[in-house]
Amino acid sequence: MHRCIGLSTIMGRFHLNSLPKEKRIQMIGEFYDTIDSLKGRQEIRLFFKSLLTADEIAMLMRRIEIAVLLSANYNYHNIIEMLDVGSDKIASVHKSLLQDDSGYKIIVKRLIENRKARLKRIKKEDRKKSSSFATLKKKYPGHFLLNNLLDVAIEKLQENDKELEEEAVLFTPSATIFKKLKS
Repeated sequence: MHRCIGLSTIMGRFHLNSLPKEKRIQMIGEFYDTIDSLKGRQEIRLFFKSLLTADEIAMLMRRIEIAVLLSANYNYHNIIEMLDVGSDKIASVHKSLLQDDSGYKIIVKRLIENRKARLKRIKKEDRKKSSSFATLKKKYPGHFLLNNLLDVAIEKLQENDKELEEEAVLFTPSATIFKKLKS
């Protein structure tokens, strides 16, 4: 009679390298397929909330924050000061960034674009809130059609993409936390 004993029973802990190569490939492929099958932010949030603890998610995000800062040419000392991380963690992320197939490069580019879009929205909302003229424009939109077009044109001229990109790089959640803690 054949009895199946789990790997964890035999080995104490599961190690991917203990599987035959074809099973390792299958397992990793199915993990990627699982993530690829998620539809939308809500499903992704629920999946990772079930899979990881909040601290594990934060640890992954910290690596991404390090990758953002390294990609923007911040040195180890600056990153250590900003994020309160060890040089070994920075070195690990830096090594991965140097690889041609680094997933960090894809994520960093998209994260910066998302941050820039968020910063633009925040700035636009702040301008609307601070302008008493905005109240009149809401009340009488037809009277200010030309002015609305001018606002759009002025906004385009005011946007300095390089400045916005620098601001987006530093729009790091935990960097803000550490600045407040050190104050």
